[in-house]
Amino acid sequence: MTRPRYQVVEHTADFAFRVTAADLPDLVQAAILAVVDAGWGIETLRPGGTLTPVDLPVDDAEMTLFRALSEVLFLIDARGLIPAQVTVTRDASGGLSLGLDCDRLDPARHGHRVAFKAVTLHGLNVVAGGEGLVATVLMDT
Repeated sequence: MTRPRYQVVEHTADFAFRVTAADLPDLVQAAILAVVDAGWGIETLRPGGTLTPVDLPVDDAEMTLFRALSEVLFLIDARGLIPAQVTVTRDASGGLSLGLDCDRLDPARHGHRVAFKAVTLHGLNVVAGGEGLVATVLMDT
């Protein structure tokens, strides 16, 4: 299981975090795993329950990240599926293809740490840094 790599960023309200990655597919993967870990605890998840493919166009880095995280929150809230493993690849059209290997939500096993309502566009940014890309994400709680 891929361990999440993120840093919680102090914020006066809601929940903010920062991820760093070599490229956009790795950045999307890191951000999804950060949300799952902060919300449910990645260590409680068992991959292999349900494979959910998701295709994302790449408009710009911020909108791609916004769409990916919104899709993950929808899967959790509407379908009771929590991504336990995430693969992100570029497809033939230049978009991203997400492979989400999900665990079915089980309140007896999954402790709810932070209840996310939505990812926000406020403060969402992706910038080039020394190690590739750095994203700052603010989640509405």
